[in-house]
Amino acid sequence: MRYAFYSHGGCENHGCEAIVRTLSAMIKNAEPDSVIKLYTFDKKSDQWGDLPNIDETEEFNYILPVSKTTPFQKIKISALSKKSQKISDEYFYSLSCKNPSLKENDIYISVGGDNYCYGDGHVAAAMNRELKRLGKKTVLWGCSIGEENLSEDKIKDLKTFDLIVARESLTYEALLKNGIDKNTVLYPDSAFTLDVDESAADKLNIKKGAIGINTSVMVESHSKSIDSFRKAFVELINRLLNGTEADILLIPHVTLPGGDVEPLTSLKDCFQDNDRVVLIPSTLTAAQYKGIISRCDAFIGARTHATIAAYSTCVPTLVIGYSVKSKGIAKDIFGTYDGLVIPVEEIDGAERLIEAYNDFAANKDDYRRQLCDVMPDYIERAKSSIKELFKI
Repeated sequence: MRYAFYSHGGCENHGCEAIVRTLSAMIKNAEPDSVIKLYTFDKKSDQWGDLPNIDETEEFNYILPVSKTTPFQKIKISALSKKSQKISDEYFYSLSCKNPSLKENDIYISVGGDNYCYGDGHVAAAMNRELKRLGKKTVLWGCSIGEENLSEDKIKDLKTFDLIVARESLTYEALLKNGIDKNTVLYPDSAFTLDVDESAADKLNIKKGAIGINTSVMVESHSKSIDSFRKAFVELINRLLNGTEADILLIPHVTLPGGDVEPLTSLKDCFQDNDRVVLIPSTLTAAQYKGIISRCDAFIGARTHATIAAYSTCVPTLVIGYSVKSKGIAKDIFGTYDGLVIPVEEIDGAERLIEAYNDFAANKDDYRRQLCDVMPDYIERAKSSIKELFKI
């Protein structure tokens, strides 16, 4: 059997790396003779990842519109637009999805879990239509989709997948409510099964008991004011330095330009002379970042897969939430997201962030005990998700 992963943003997004690494391992463990091909948006970025179970790689960035159209294509786009702009747009998007090698594989797995969470979803739908036109089976793996994201067009497209694996219950319930129930199942994100590599933690001499912080340009873009958001974190770090003996680890998880490095570097610049505030290098693998996070006593994170690294190593975590996935994952683990997720739009100053952290810290030991109780079965359930793939 030939499997193909697509919608992979490159391994400098270490959440993407974690999904590809764990899902490919799950497939190979069950079907050692299978072939797994990775269609990546950024092959150069994948040099920063560790993907031992990927057999073939091809750069194929179908989200970029075609740079040139033939005279025939231009005439067709114009003619279709006179009938329906929507049909014309669908045809235009489909041009980016043409690739002769798509005929080679049997099952296509979209590993971009947020593709239907943001924007209109037209490009993702175009790729799904192209694969269906070729007679391929398609899977949407580890997705998060808010009910507010489900347009009529998205619902129609989602119903054509042979399998949808929702990674948290809020998404699962929204899909079922909107009639996307034929092939929809609920399992934890496969990244919960990622191994822990402590080699970088050892090399950097990371001691246990630190407080980890992850923030990003993306989460800042959802805040009321980027300046106020950053100042809130500066004040929180000051409080932590004065009120605890813990080191503060600034941990990136998306190291692409426009990711996590710039805002975390900005925070470090405010504490240049304080060696208790440590900016973790941007050149590690997902498993190495997980190794560093595993040594934290507490974690404050924006990136979903950074928080998954914390949860899965039983590190109490306060999530800076900007979409349904943060609430859904916390709810599935703890039974509630109250006190565990602070919506980014609420952080309009230091007072609210510090209040949320203090409330969280007061219950930190209880959260750790809950994680230790829940995580073994939760991780096993994530591993068992692979059986759904083999049913289609």
